[in-house]
Amino acid sequence: MVFPICHAYHADMRICFIGDSYVTGTGDETCQGWVGRLCATERQAGHDITPYNLGVRGQTGRDIALRWHAETRPRLEGRHDGGIVLSFGVNDCTSTTHGQPRIPHDESIATTRQILQQARQTWPVLMIGPPPVGRPCPDDRTRALSHAMAELCARLSVPFLPVWEPLLAHPAWCAEIARGDGAHPAGGGYTALARIIHDWPAWREWMEPLP
Repeated sequence: MVFPICHAYHADMRICFIGDSYVTGTGDETCQGWVGRLCATERQAGHDITPYNLGVRGQTGRDIALRWHAETRPRLEGRHDGGIVLSFGVNDCTSTTHGQPRIPHDESIATTRQILQQARQTWPVLMIGPPPVGRPCPDDRTRALSHAMAELCARLSVPFLPVWEPLLAHPAWCAEIARGDGAHPAGGGYTALARIIHDWPAWREWMEPLP
């Protein structure tokens, strides 16, 4: 069974957020990241959601493909009010000591396709694209990967949110990365990303009951 794009929830919704250090919220002085900030906003608005942050720092799509099902199943199995939000890709694009991406572009897309095809058979799925860090490498690769992920999600009827361009243009995101560890923003950047996701129509359909 493949779940449709539009899926509205009313109460006690459990959501698995699966990805890398940006999902974890690395660099945020409050340890909330965008996942914590987004879900706190929704709970304050009256939405009874339980978030599971399954981000792991440094992981590529290849790593996530090996663990996502085992970690998601005990949290969502048997429930009709659960969903999965995927977000990864920057680590695929970072360079090895030889200057090559950690994961070749074609393998990144093939791995993403495998995860999406499996996940959408059981649960509703949303995907959020990889963000920039403010440097040509890995940003050029990340942007190309984001565009390819968007095309893949369109073919699979999985809602996809590109965040590369809006975050690159946001005054807090890259500035906080430059002042920090060179890869992760602080709370201001994650607040900006949480707001982008909050206003995304596909996310709002999960949060707002249909008429």
